[in-house]
Amino acid sequence: MGKKPTDKPPLERTKIDSQGRAIPVSVIRPEMLKQDSVVNRTLDRVIRLHNRIKADKLKLYDEIQDYLEYIAKQSDLTWKGNAGFTSFDGKYKIEIRFKERIEFGLELQLAKQKIDECLKDWSADSNANLRAIINEAFQVDKKGEIAKHRILALRKYNIKDIKWKEAMDLIDKAIRVVSTKQYVSFYERDEQGEYKMIVLNFTAL
Repeated sequence: MGKKPTDKPPLERTKIDSQGRAIPVSVIRPEMLKQDSVVNRTLDRVIRLHNRIKADKLKLYDEIQDYLEYIAKQSDLTWKGNAGFTSFDGKYKIEIRFKERIEFGLELQLAKQKIDECLKDWSADSNANLRAIINEAFQVDKKGEIAKHRILALRKYNIKDIKWKEAMDLIDKAIRVVSTKQYVSFYERDEQGEYKMIVLNFTAL
């Protein structure tokens, strides 16, 4: 049958660009259409994989946590802290670690004042390297933040000075645990008997 005069012309296919505009496919370069197809097809698979890994991760963590709770329950306790355990033949190993994120309270400023008093009291010929380490510990970065590991490292020095010990006590009081993150690692023993981590980081595979 012939085309009726009242028939509407078919709508031209369009694609939405990054600014939300509908662009006719006929004016888009073929290589850009190919690129769009590859990116969308790839990301569809990546997102499905991501969701599956995320769901499997939760199942793995739940299974491990259930086991640790089972072990602790045998002694009427609940599980706390890190753990490591292997398969019967020693081929596989699981490690659980907890990493705390800390901040410092107002006591840190008081500790700094005590340490400044120590530096003034110490003779000019006292350990220059230690002075540099102490001064560097309280320096801030471009974001105005103090390197926490440097502050915590000050506590390892066995300095027999009352003000120094008071400063270290203040640092201890200043520590605030603001969050705790759980890390689970999986290992397989190689032919040399060494455990190698099973990498789940996509970019590292």
